Amino acid sequence: MDCRIDPAWSRVRIAPLRLIRRTVAAVLWASLALVVEVQAAAAAAATGKKQPPSEQSEYTAVLDTLDEATELATKSRLNVDYVPGLLTVLHREEMLALGARTVADALTLVPGVQINRRNTGRYTFSMRGLENSGADIKVHVDSVPLNSSIAGSATYFELPIAQVERIEVIRGPGSALYGEFAFAGVINIVTAREPQIHVRHGDHGTTQLGAVYRILDPERGLSLRLNLAGWDSAGADVTAGPDTLYAEGLAEFSNAPGPVHTGERYRFGLLALDLGDLSFLAQYQFNGKEPFFGISRMLADPAVRQGTYDLAEWLVQGRYELTASQDLSGALVLRWHQKSSDLDQRIRPSGVSVLPQSPILPDGLRLVQEITTRRIEAVASLDWEGWRNHRWRFEIQLGKDQVLDAWRAYNLDLFTLEPLPNMRRYTGDLAPIDPSAERVIQSAVLQDQWSIHPDVDLTLGARYDRYSDVGDSFSPRLAAVWRVNAKNVIKAQFASGFFPPSLLQRYTQTPLGLFDFPGDPQTVRTAEVGYIFRDKGRTLRASLYYSELDDVITLVNGIWVNRGEQRLQGIELEWDQRVGRDLRVVSNLSYADTLNHETDGPIPGAAKWLGNLSLFYRPRADLLLTGRWRYVGDRARGQDDIRADPLRGYNDLSFTFNWFDVATKGLTLRAGLTNLLGASIRSPAPPLTYEDDYPLTDERTVWVQLSYELR
Repeated sequence: MDCRIDPAWSRVRIAPLRLIRRTVAAVLWASLALVVEVQAAAAAAATGKKQPPSEQSEYTAVLDTLDEATELATKSRLNVDYVPGLLTVLHREEMLALGARTVADALTLVPGVQINRRNTGRYTFSMRGLENSGADIKVHVDSVPLNSSIAGSATYFELPIAQVERIEVIRGPGSALYGEFAFAGVINIVTAREPQIHVRHGDHGTTQLGAVYRILDPERGLSLRLNLAGWDSAGADVTAGPDTLYAEGLAEFSNAPGPVHTGERYRFGLLALDLGDLSFLAQYQFNGKEPFFGISRMLADPAVRQGTYDLAEWLVQGRYELTASQDLSGALVLRWHQKSSDLDQRIRPSGVSVLPQSPILPDGLRLVQEITTRRIEAVASLDWEGWRNHRWRFEIQLGKDQVLDAWRAYNLDLFTLEPLPNMRRYTGDLAPIDPSAERVIQSAVLQDQWSIHPDVDLTLGARYDRYSDVGDSFSPRLAAVWRVNAKNVIKAQFASGFFPPSLLQRYTQTPLGLFDFPGDPQTVRTAEVGYIFRDKGRTLRASLYYSELDDVITLVNGIWVNRGEQRLQGIELEWDQRVGRDLRVVSNLSYADTLNHETDGPIPGAAKWLGNLSLFYRPRADLLLTGRWRYVGDRARGQDDIRADPLRGYNDLSFTFNWFDVATKGLTLRAGLTNLLGASIRSPAPPLTYEDDYPLTDERTVWVQLSYELR
């Protein structure tokens, strides 16, 4: 067991001088932008001209930049422009107006974010060129963390936007406040509050239903909210090219090229009860997927629609708020989270063997596997504002992760490799993960929000996490926000993050023997500078970042190891402009330059260029027409990939028609066309698997949605 304290800045190889140089350069660029803006403002003042105010209407909320507060960045309420670090807020009406169906669709609106699929159909989340399975992002629903101990990832991509109020995204490390898994960013999905129902159909044969019900009793301080949703999809009609069997010289046994089974199911339920200082939340999510590209990257038999990969999770939280005085408050939280993963797929075709010289499998090799894990944790926090111009936060946390059940079954004898007529279950040392695996985590957070000047705020924070089975982590943060004037804000931040090996990465067991699995968290240190210009009807945001990653947890020949160093640097630009009274243009462009120091090449799967252009046009009060252009640039290949050319980029164009108050107040009709250009949208596949990567769609689709808000 490794229990050393390893401050991020103590390692010689992080090249601190390089970080300082790049941070200074970023500050100079932001200062130059400020000078240009001040000169422009002076010129405008000299002319004495002012633009007339725009007329307002019931539906201009979706056309205006909303001025609101968030607690995500510091766990204290701040204006979104004034929080430390870089934060994006996606609003419900904007996401719905653009036709986004799920959280996965909406997140592609965030600068520098790319959403892909894995071979199992699970989503991957790439931020700033760092491609991963979503485990490097700390995810919350209504401020309740969802990341599980089994793999570090969270189930949230499939949640319908119709059930969401807004999505808040921190770009960059957030471990100083949120600890493990807040490696590349932090997401908070705020679910819908207002009573409503909706139905949607289209999008590759998808039927979706959802409803929100609420009871309010202000006199008793009572609030009860129920949020239910579900959808089923037949999946896109796509054909996969040669699969991994071709690389093994077994092309004659492959079903590829052929159709891909991409059907999916999703269920969501949330119950929230608030009674004065007490609150209770219960949540359930289920996501089931057909084989997609196969757990072993072998295309399933098109004549047999079988094979599933199901995830189910339950979460219960109780919270008690304590207010001791005007300056002192706190909270006590108890949380229980259980997750189950069930797999049933054929991983070798009929007529082949598992290993050379082993018996032939007449019925192929089938795998059934189940893993269930649980996390129990308690969190206590105090907020104190008794020291003038300071707001202190202290938090302690104690948690335990534990494997509850783990087994797998094959129609094969693992010792003789002889085929069996029935499935045989393997447990103990032959289970997919050590059934006795567990982890105890102790954490402490200290943060100070210090207003050193009426227009300058500093945020200083640090978090220490102690693990019973892997290396400990220390995560500092130093951030500054300077409100230059009413229109200009400059930000700078240095922050670190970490991702500990998940239980699955740490305690995986294989029939072939034991391996040296990762024992240290992977770490990241990021320096970033941001600039915000806001005027009536227009907003500009620009950010520069530089990150260095160490002890990266990498999958090598099917085994997880701590290996290698990586570097990320880039720029993100956002522009929000009102044109006249009825047109709004929202755009962003991001450039990411990635480097894997081990291969001296880019990080595989990273796209250098990503862009969005959204148009909102309101010809009359009850109509809103939107269009969106999404650009994803070419994505890099790994050094060991024989496919020399990168995965080609694509342009995704969509159109949405929004008609409000149809026939009656509160009834909204939305209809849309997606992928108007018929682009071939694909996710990158590893070398020697699918030669033509993972096709997701290449067809135009139509959808219709009806929703009714109870007013």
